[in-house]
Amino acid sequence: MPEVFRLAVDGLRPLGTCVLVGSARAGTEVSFEMPVLQGGRTVRGVIQGDSRPREFIPLLVDLFIEGRFPLDRLVTEYRFADINRAAGEATSGATIKPVLRLPH
Repeated sequence: MPEVFRLAVDGLRPLGTCVLVGSARAGTEVSFEMPVLQGGRTVRGVIQGDSRPREFIPLLVDLFIEGRFPLDRLVTEYRFADINRAAGEATSGATIKPVLRLPH
């Protein structure tokens, strides 16, 4: 991932912004030459897409109820015993949002 992020930063035009969406493991580092920041370039991370939860979550619920937000296509459920498979598929990109089902 650091290599891809570095490529994204290197590809910025003046006044461009590169945003890290998601997370990286602790200890993951990326470096770039300081002149990259010249020309008004911005490198930053976001939390939850920088959404405003009080506005964004009700909007998502409305879109889901209207059938315009395919939440069911984003979620894959796994038995708790399959936790390693869920983690692997999340890492590989085979699933977007793994959900573990705990036994009753």
